Amino acid sequence: MAADPSGTPVLALRDVHAGYQDVEILRGIDLDVRRGETVCVIGANGAGKSTLLKTVFGMVGTRSGSIRVDGVEVSRDSTRARLARGVVLVPQGRCNFPRMSVEENLRMGGYTLPRSAVAAGIDRAYQTFPVLGERRGQAAGNLSGGEQQLLEMAMALMLDPKVVLIDEPSLGLSPRMRHRVFAALHTLAGQQVGVLLVEQNAVQALTVADRGLVVELGRVARSGTGPGMLDDPEVRRAYLGLPA
Repeated sequence: MAADPSGTPVLALRDVHAGYQDVEILRGIDLDVRRGETVCVIGANGAGKSTLLKTVFGMVGTRSGSIRVDGVEVSRDSTRARLARGVVLVPQGRCNFPRMSVEENLRMGGYTLPRSAVAAGIDRAYQTFPVLGERRGQAAGNLSGGEQQLLEMAMALMLDPKVVLIDEPSLGLSPRMRHRVFAALHTLAGQQVGVLLVEQNAVQALTVADRGLVVELGRVARSGTGPGMLDDPEVRRAYLGLPA
């Protein structure tokens, strides 16, 4: 099922300002993500992309503005409270427990769940990513980089989230494994999860995204559909390294 463009956003940011100590990084961000929609954020290094994800998750405090999840204001909530609201983060770099098995990692992903819900979450993870079921007894550190990224997405899915925030999922992967990870984003969207994605491999990311946003100096500078952004001469020249 595709995202409903007329539906209420599962994630909505309005005029969000955030930063670190005396440095303001986000300077009035507005964006929406709907269920079943993948929104890709691109921009130069230092533009505020990762800070955006950390602010939505609550790791960076909101100085002003509104963050709503399914219409509920969460901008002053703790990270744990946002998890309970259905917001999960898959951070940049490997973030699993490498000496533990795939299944043990999934159980760790569901540590806030009632015990009765953990088994159902693991079954859902294996149905979504069958390769993990094949590797369930293997140590996570022995998986390929792409398989580890799938595991980290599956750990996020254990909480049956409404919104998944994903930071640089293709970092350090081979072209074949990048393709596999980006294909997994379609799987998330197909489960009516909203995906907010930060990715330096902008061409491939926009190919799978429903919409794209360019962030410059902490603000949304351009936006459009994924295909539209790929065809935008200014975006192609400035951000994609492609001829206009």
